[in-house]
Amino acid sequence: MATTLPPSRKKLSEAEIEAVINRGGSTISKEFSPDLGKPKHINIRLTEGIIGQIEQSREKRPRKPGSPKLGISIHDWIVEAVLEKLERENTHKN
Repeated sequence: MATTLPPSRKKLSEAEIEAVINRGGSTISKEFSPDLGKPKHINIRLTEGIIGQIEQSREKRPRKPGSPKLGISIHDWIVEAVLEKLERENTHKN
C-alpha cells in the first residue's frame, strides 16, 4: 500500500501570527448566562442558500494546524449564532 506525505504547511510569518491573535473575537457578556442544563434535540430545516452562507462563514474561520476540516462544524456555528442573538436581545432589553 502506497503512502504519501501530508501536504506541507505554509510557514506563517510572525506578523501573520500576531494578526490572527490580535484579531480576537467577541465574548459573551457576564449578564447573559445561557441555561446549561440537559440539551434538548431539535430538527431544523434551512434552505440551500442559508446553508451556503453558513459554509462561506465557516470557511473564513482558521483551521486547526494540519487539519483539512473547517474550524467549526455547522452545528456549532448555528449554536454560536443563536447564543449571540440571545445575548444581543438580552442586552437591548436592559
